[in-house]
Amino acid sequence: MRKTGYWLLVLFVMMMSCKKDPYRIKVADIVADIKVTRFEQELFSADPSVIEDYIPGWEREYGIFFHHFCHLVKLGPIEDQGFPDRLRDFVTNYSNYQIYSRTLEVFTQLDSFTIELTNAFRHYRYYFPDNQLPRVITYVSGFNQSAITDDSLLAVGLDKYLGEDEKLYSEYGIYNYLLTNMHPKKLVSDCMLFWGETEFPFHDSINNLVANMIYRGRLLYFVHAMLPDQPDSLKWGFSSRKLDYLKQSEKSMWAYLVEQKLLFNTDRFTIDKFILDGPFTKDFGRDSPSRAVIWIGYRIVQSYMQRNQGITLAQLMHEENYLKILNMSAYNP
Repeated sequence: MRKTGYWLLVLFVMMMSCKKDPYRIKVADIVADIKVTRFEQELFSADPSVIEDYIPGWEREYGIFFHHFCHLVKLGPIEDQGFPDRLRDFVTNYSNYQIYSRTLEVFTQLDSFTIELTNAFRHYRYYFPDNQLPRVITYVSGFNQSAITDDSLLAVGLDKYLGEDEKLYSEYGIYNYLLTNMHPKKLVSDCMLFWGETEFPFHDSINNLVANMIYRGRLLYFVHAMLPDQPDSLKWGFSSRKLDYLKQSEKSMWAYLVEQKLLFNTDRFTIDKFILDGPFTKDFGRDSPSRAVIWIGYRIVQSYMQRNQGITLAQLMHEENYLKILNMSAYNP
């Protein structure tokens, strides 16, 4: 009896080891020098009466980011004669300064963010050793865009991560369905998602729903590889309850997409209806999360990688034929 129990235990351990996540790797010895520069502090602590004196230095120091930021907050070209006055109006605007002050309260320091982001980029460097790491900058834009990315640039708007119960969000009328992912813990996974989108942009000769599903599902797969220890609900932005729905409804959702002949639909409105944020996915019912098809795309990519274990993460991320991924996945929920 004891021998039987012993061998059952051995078998259990072997089964668990077979299911071990291949992306849980040791990266402590990998060098990834990530420094975070807080542009918002420089901008809002500058003397507004002589704001024009700061502009040349910011342009030299921040380069393309400064141009992108000024475009984002609708200040116009830096070369315009009226640009200094518009920048002065931006930093002295009561609402903008209120948002900045609140951001300083929530993010008094960014030590833990920097440590987590550095660890994520150690994973990135492990899989993509020849790729350049980005310069990381934070900013406040008055609840505008969450990120600004470019070659070797990853900038993130801290004011979009103040917490889902932030009073300013309700005062500014931000939709409730967006608030669930507007908290500090979501910052690192979003940064890696933004970086994945920048380094591996969408490419396909046919822009249809299934191509978008697989492309965005591949980004979820990428984020998981960069942050293998984070809970799925955190790194993918689905609550535990919504994840349970996705797992339980995977087969029926896939059947619906197939039966309604939606997978190869190229209508932009139809594609956006399924892949953009919202309160739920209308076609799947009010209990479903928005972006549910992206999770199906992740499952297709996961099946593809499990069935083709000689394919590396780098090869996956550079594969531009999404139909090939679908076919070779043999996906069948």
